[in-house]
Amino acid sequence: MAINLEQADGLETLGNLPADYRHEWRVAGAVEPLSVPGGIFKWYHVHREDAAVLAEIDAEARRLITSVVESGWDMSYGLNFAMIHYSTALAFLITGIWRNHQELWERLYVYDLAACGPFTLVEPGAHDGPSACVWELGVICHERMAWHRYLFTERTHPDKQAWLTDTHAGAV
Repeated sequence: MAINLEQADGLETLGNLPADYRHEWRVAGAVEPLSVPGGIFKWYHVHREDAAVLAEIDAEARRLITSVVESGWDMSYGLNFAMIHYSTALAFLITGIWRNHQELWERLYVYDLAACGPFTLVEPGAHDGPSACVWELGVICHERMAWHRYLFTERTHPDKQAWLTDTHAGAV
């Protein structure tokens, strides 16, 4: 595919982040899964190397998801994943539910670290809304491929066990 250089000439006005922004790697890793009635969530923490997810925030997120499941949340196939991204001013809880064989359905909750929470559901609006940042996408990309690998199996008990242990750990 050839690039139209006339269109590319305007690139100097695009993609300009604030001059003081410095991008960094973050780490992601699976922790103890969350087992709920009718399903299980692979459970991830995403954070700066020097700022791990606090135990009380993890516990609150697990209580929230358990409560939502108990109130009738459709988890479809029951093999799900969730992550807590512990960021600078906020923590995000992102849940991924596989539906309709190959569709990822997502719920996003936000937690104000300065106000000490609670996790609040980000309601879809009439316009674009947040989905995932570059660090969260590292986990989501892995989980996409883990589900893809699972779909190619016979989906037996050992295949489900393999899916559950197929997690990401490392830089995102």
